[in-house]
Amino acid sequence: MRYRLVVILLLMLLAVLPVMNVLAAPAPVPLGILDIGTPHPKDERAKQFVKLQIEFNTDHRFLDTVLSYPEVKKLPSVASMENPRPWLAKNIRVTPGEGDRLLSFTFLAGKRNEQVTIINAFLRANLHWHDLDGKAIQRGEQSVRTAEAGIRDLEQRIQSGQQPHMVDEYREHINRLRHTLIPELRAEIARMKQYAVLKWAR
Repeated sequence: MRYRLVVILLLMLLAVLPVMNVLAAPAPVPLGILDIGTPHPKDERAKQFVKLQIEFNTDHRFLDTVLSYPEVKKLPSVASMENPRPWLAKNIRVTPGEGDRLLSFTFLAGKRNEQVTIINAFLRANLHWHDLDGKAIQRGEQSVRTAEAGIRDLEQRIQSGQQPHMVDEYREHINRLRHTLIPELRAEIARMKQYAVLKWAR
């Protein structure tokens, strides 16, 4: 009888253990992920761009945008401070992911629900500053069209033969537009179209 009782108790304990483990498991650290698009093909420019993206998250203008959101203003940790900008700048962590395309956002202070709110506010602010008036892609595409029209105009001038002393300069300018400016504009437009939040904090 005593043996059966021990077996029953052991079986009950084994049944309860998985539930206890789930209950005891800590909640995952809140994390946000931002896709800033495919980096520029020139490595140095790509790394510099990522570096500036990270640094701008602690710029006072950017922090003011984060603090302008009502859900951030009413957080106890924020509401209790006269100037929460240094606190935000100190505790936000933005780290580049593989390929320098993804940025991960975490926050080191406050309660977990506050961390979630603040991380998501940083993500929203990044989207806001990425395209302030919603027309950055349109402007880029217009710049491409203008550059292409400039090439056609210069080619017509060369064909006209009216300014033979300017031909070399025209050709140099055409080459710069065709092989440098237009590809860079198109690469930036493609990157801007990829810019998006991949994971909101929860």
